[in-house]
Amino acid sequence: MQTQTRVVKVGESINEVLAQTVQGPLVIQLEEGVYTEKVCINRPDVTLLGRGRERTMLSYGDAAFMERDGKMMGTFASASVSVCSPFFHAESLTIANSFDYEAHRQRVEENPGKVKGLQAVAFRTCTGADHTTLTDCSLLGWQDTLLLDCGSHRLQNCLIAGNIDFIFGGGAALFEECTILSRGSGYLTAPSTKQEKLGFVFYRCNLVREAKVADGSVFLGRPWHPGADPAINSFCLLHECHLDAHIHPSGWTWMHAFPPGGGEVVFKAEDSRFLESSCHGPGALAGRESCEKCAALSIIEQVLEQL
Repeated sequence: MQTQTRVVKVGESINEVLAQTVQGPLVIQLEEGVYTEKVCINRPDVTLLGRGRERTMLSYGDAAFMERDGKMMGTFASASVSVCSPFFHAESLTIANSFDYEAHRQRVEENPGKVKGLQAVAFRTCTGADHTTLTDCSLLGWQDTLLLDCGSHRLQNCLIAGNIDFIFGGGAALFEECTILSRGSGYLTAPSTKQEKLGFVFYRCNLVREAKVADGSVFLGRPWHPGADPAINSFCLLHECHLDAHIHPSGWTWMHAFPPGGGEVVFKAEDSRFLESSCHGPGALAGRESCEKCAALSIIEQVLEQL
């Protein structure tokens, strides 16, 4: 089927173009500017093509605590861009969640236990998504920036910024030569990989920080078990990555979960599949080396086969 191309300018609706264009491969060329719209990709073979990360931005400011129709929105619904169909591609643009995290974080510190729900997703894949690719994109947020929950994903030369669990979910993803920017103390990843499937693989990525982020204040990840699901076996591999001094000496840490029947369960890093191989930089401690180079390359090949 022939590919259709549509040009969209700021002030026009991306969702309307998606709905009004006949089915088939679709390329949406986004002109320079900031598009303030929650976008849902609910048809296959869609490409969003920007004019450059600094020139084209999709942004929205929802957060989990906000209400829609009298109900708390929750983390998933906060996403600025949601992908629910296969073969989505984005290139040369920024996708951001503009929620003012820092201002609301101050409210949490003033009222601990009362102000919650600061999760604010920029980009999300959900049921139906697969073979998702992002090239030369920036993904900006704070807590829960990037939710890769369904299918396979390939991110090349992307910038991902946040502070708490800002790359999370149950999908498989290969991050190639990406920059992972910590904006505060916290956790880079929170994979919820099912059983023996592969999850997040970072290959030749650069883990850096904003100037205010202290040495040793950021963990590489922790195991996310939604609903305390015992079938989850979180997976994350870093191979040939540069780790700056903000990475905690322990590398990985625990995470609690809450079963449907009540109570609290703690899942430990050592019981998950958290691996490092041939990494370098002040945050890459030799004592944490946990995967041979040949095994790491085999894992990368397996992820590539899914893409």
